[in-house]
Amino acid sequence: MKPRLAIGLGNSLMGDDGIGWHVAGRLAADPRLPAEVEAIQGGTDLLGCAGWIEGRQAVVVIDAIADDAEPGSVSVVQEDWEERQEHAHHLSVAQAVKLLQLITPARFTVLGVSIRAACLGEELSPALAARLPAIVDRVLEELR
Repeated sequence: MKPRLAIGLGNSLMGDDGIGWHVAGRLAADPRLPAEVEAIQGGTDLLGCAGWIEGRQAVVVIDAIADDAEPGSVSVVQEDWEERQEHAHHLSVAQAVKLLQLITPARFTVLGVSIRAACLGEELSPALAARLPAIVDRVLEELR
């Protein structure tokens, strides 16, 4: 069986929407990442990561969620989360996980990182950038 996998989702060109992408980059370089865990930057398409997911025992997905919580708060997103289809040609993370569960026995955990908004730019907002080390720590806790 392949190691566990952490996938950071998000658009790195859309500010805080790219938080998962930034977290995965930090995780991949962090010496505290357990040896049996791989971390990848998955972009915006979880289904596009299916080849990486195949054969895994567990997958942790890190993605931005726009909600009223403090920016940088991390929560485990439950399987009964609300599924909002905002575009006719794109699947939500919830829908992608459900499809992937049809083809792999991997256990999925989705960690949502609260953001206020996404805007054009490669940099995280100052509030989220300040919380990045704590977010990485929280993801490492989940991976242990």
